[in-house]
Amino acid sequence: MLGACSATTTSGTIYLFSTYGPALSQRLHLTSTQANVAAISANYGQLLSGPFFGWAADTLGPQVLSGFAAIGSFAAFSALAYTYEGSLGMPSWLLLAGYMILVGLASQSANMAAVTTTTKNFKQNRGSAVSLCVAFFGLSPFVLSHVSTLFFAVGDTPDTFGYLKFLSYLGLGTSLMAALSLTVVGFGPSRRYRQDIPDGFIVDRASDTSSGLLSDSHSEITNDEEALLGQGAAPGYSAVPKPTREDADVSATVLLGTSEAVTASSSPNTQAVLDPRGALDGIDYDTARELGGLSYLRDPEAQLLALVLFLCAGIGVFYNNNIGTIVNALYFSSTDEPDPSAAQRLINHHVAVVSLGSFVGRLTIGAVTDFGKRLWGLPRSGILVVVVFCMVLSQIIAGAAENLTTLLVGSALTGLSYGFLFGVMPTLVSVWFGTKHFGANWGMTTVFIGFSGQGLGAFFGYVYDSNMPDQDPSKCKGGACYRDAFVLSMGVSMLGLLAAIVLARRRGDRRRENRRLWEAQEIDHIEYVPFILAE
Repeated sequence: MLGACSATTTSGTIYLFSTYGPALSQRLHLTSTQANVAAISANYGQLLSGPFFGWAADTLGPQVLSGFAAIGSFAAFSALAYTYEGSLGMPSWLLLAGYMILVGLASQSANMAAVTTTTKNFKQNRGSAVSLCVAFFGLSPFVLSHVSTLFFAVGDTPDTFGYLKFLSYLGLGTSLMAALSLTVVGFGPSRRYRQDIPDGFIVDRASDTSSGLLSDSHSEITNDEEALLGQGAAPGYSAVPKPTREDADVSATVLLGTSEAVTASSSPNTQAVLDPRGALDGIDYDTARELGGLSYLRDPEAQLLALVLFLCAGIGVFYNNNIGTIVNALYFSSTDEPDPSAAQRLINHHVAVVSLGSFVGRLTIGAVTDFGKRLWGLPRSGILVVVVFCMVLSQIIAGAAENLTTLLVGSALTGLSYGFLFGVMPTLVSVWFGTKHFGANWGMTTVFIGFSGQGLGAFFGYVYDSNMPDQDPSKCKGGACYRDAFVLSMGVSMLGLLAAIVLARRRGDRRRENRRLWEAQEIDHIEYVPFILAE
């Protein structure tokens, strides 16, 4: 776990552009649009490489990815530092965008190594474990922005060169630590168990068939293997005894992610599954399937999940990349004698607030989903709707802010919502679609976020440049020069809320249908096999 948190510390440096971007843009004489393109290039590098690094995490292991992250992070931030200093000349903004792409590649490599390893290692309380891991992704910008304020934003001129060199050595050190400590323990991917399910069990093997229907397993297993199966559910799917049409006595056994299988009789001739408290409602009808590749891409619920992330996560990317410009506009337009160092400290403060909100969101949402599901039966898809609603609210507040105090509330809520989103999404992908192909699935789910972030960022740059052709932030009274950009972000977040509601309705319909079939003992026709609340 320490190695995973170390790796996501490197990943979080992708959100630090606002702490050095304004100074870099001023030194290189970039327009707002050019700075936006450079900033979003890091997100493109991170997100478009997701499927590849996800596949690499599933097949090559976390050590290789962490090693690449160490080299890439060191090289990228060193190049940015020497570009700012002038040692590399005055390159075009396109070359700067190339350096930022490398920042994104290193970030994604470290992130996939950490999240995939954590997801495969934790079978129970997976939401809490993944949340703790990705929380450091959000905490990293908070801590590092304070480091910038305390050590590099002192005096009349911020030490941007020293700050960028510090980031290069930080990425190198934390990624090497992750490479030495990250490893998949236990049984890892569920290939072994998919071959060794006892005769008479049914599992969802949709990833192996085009129809996605359940298929039987008739392989023989040894006593030792059977004992291992009894210790916990196979990673990535659930198994229940298949009822025979000839036998009216239907037996239902559910393998837990703990140390035992729970069975109980509801009548002399029929058995039902009980939860640990002895209630008949202990079955989770919202279960995992083992999907990957084209079967994952074609799944309507996977598509809706990716759409929600595409619409809402792009807002967080856009806000993170432009908070420096927004703070500068509100500060310089409301101060008679502005101080560049004071402006940089204000930017760092807002970046820290966004980061802290993201950290808290990522850290808490996993526990909320785990305990909410286990104790009160709250559907994860319903929690997702609440998360997206928070994102809508954050854009309303940030867009309406006419001073830095109100903007601080918007920054905090944006960070919190963004953290909620990235804290709950990996858990949903792993619980709904299994862990065998989790890395590749998560990479495909996040791959398009950069496009929405780029679109919103480009529109922000267009609006700002149109209203401020001389790039003088002191003329942007009350944020009027960029407010139209938030109208678009509000609309996008509302579309995300609509998609989340549609997804929640689909999952609700599926749970109700599974429960009806299960209680009617028509288990042969269930597409998602019910199982005890083990994750």
